Amino acid sequence: MPFPDDQALPAAAEWPDSDQGGSGNGTSARPATSARPVQTSTPEPHAGATPGRDGRLPPRTPRILHLDVDAFLASVEQALHPKLRGQPVIVGGLPHERNLVMSCSYEARAMGVRPGMRLAEAARVCPRGVFRRGDSQAAAGVRARIAVQLAALSPCVEVASIDDFFVDLAGTLRAIGPAFEAAEKVREKIRAEVEVPVTIGIATTKSLARIAGKLAKPGGIAEILPGHERAFLHHLPLEHLPGAGGRLGTELLRLGLRTAGDLTLVPREVLWTTFGHAGLALQARALGHDDDAVEPSWTCLADGTRVERPPRTLRRDSTFEPEEGRRDIVEAMLAYLVERAAHRLREWRIVARGLVVRLQHVDTRLRGGHAEDAHNLAEARAKLSPPNSSTDALSRQAMALLRSLPRRRALVKRVGLELTGLERQHVRQGLLFDPGPTDAPTETATQAVDPTPEAGGTREDRQRRLDEALDRLRQRHGFGGVLRGSSWLLAEGRERTRDGFVLRTPSLNQ
Repeated sequence: MPFPDDQALPAAAEWPDSDQGGSGNGTSARPATSARPVQTSTPEPHAGATPGRDGRLPPRTPRILHLDVDAFLASVEQALHPKLRGQPVIVGGLPHERNLVMSCSYEARAMGVRPGMRLAEAARVCPRGVFRRGDSQAAAGVRARIAVQLAALSPCVEVASIDDFFVDLAGTLRAIGPAFEAAEKVREKIRAEVEVPVTIGIATTKSLARIAGKLAKPGGIAEILPGHERAFLHHLPLEHLPGAGGRLGTELLRLGLRTAGDLTLVPREVLWTTFGHAGLALQARALGHDDDAVEPSWTCLADGTRVERPPRTLRRDSTFEPEEGRRDIVEAMLAYLVERAAHRLREWRIVARGLVVRLQHVDTRLRGGHAEDAHNLAEARAKLSPPNSSTDALSRQAMALLRSLPRRRALVKRVGLELTGLERQHVRQGLLFDPGPTDAPTETATQAVDPTPEAGGTREDRQRRLDEALDRLRQRHGFGGVLRGSSWLLAEGRERTRDGFVLRTPSLNQ
């Protein structure tokens, strides 16, 4: 990846031309010497895959590839609607809605639009912008297709987020060639088949690979050469170091620390006294230390079948547009989100140990010239004992947490939940007595789902059979084909497809 003439790579960080088959600095990356990001250009593809310099590396040298989709949600919209390519696409809602920009194309960024900006402000600075609400189902489909392409490089692929991937290339040299050439091929294949632009960074650790990719945006490939990590980091502006933003970054600048090299010279005792664990962790990154390994998002069974690994947490949110003032609708939305999350838990055969409910209100008052959404967000959490994936148990706990939150004379903007402490489901221990309340489903209603002589039992047994029956029906007719009574109020005025209600989903995290 060539760099501008005023930022030429030092000779100590170059590889001989004969090792790569191209220019010595064509596949190297180095930080800018100033606070501005490095401007890079896309490298020319190589003629063929040869061992090159990767074949001369010491055995067991880590090779980690980080792939990031450029302007993910906006790129998904452009892939779905080719007529939007080359236009300033802004994802988040319509200009008159009180929402934020979730993603924007680079054409919109050139006109001043940034993620996190209010939609009304985005419309003012970019009047020609094409505003879209976004499609979470299509985004999840694009993520799955990219993961399949990366799985062809290595079985060790980690899906870090909706648009963030890590691939461990250790031991793949003979199969796919040098890491840089493999990155070129997979980038072009994703462009051709998935039709979204991607940026790739290659290094010996996950954090360095992410930094390299950040410097190569948009659409480039950057590689930090093995053995030259300290030289690369020495002049790296702290703003590019993960964890050095916000108040911590401001305080570091106040102390005169502007590069990762400056941070490495500070005694550990001073960092501990001033910043605590965060300061020591940041110094470790500045030194290139990162023991975080790539965790595969799939496991392979004995027959070769790939099974997706469950996430550590599961989050589901929905934004009301327009804002909602009816309490029963808010509760119905939370019940629906719990139902979807519990269904996903049972698909993975895992249970949750904790539950968090979040509620955000609308506050049109301005503090310091802008709205403070943090002041409008309330949350409550509880531990689940025993851990479970029952829709009934999760719903009752979620409703109790929602009702425990302080009520305000303001409209509700967003409601959501997060399931934490996810773990594999163990053998279920039966209960001698029924601990459930007296308002459990009647015998007739339960037998309508499972007309067997053992349709009675505890409330837990009845709800487990009900969940199993609903899961079978939804597998046949789609999630939107069957609704519980607790979420039936949402059917009025909301579009419903085979996959369920079409919701405003600000978070696509798992």
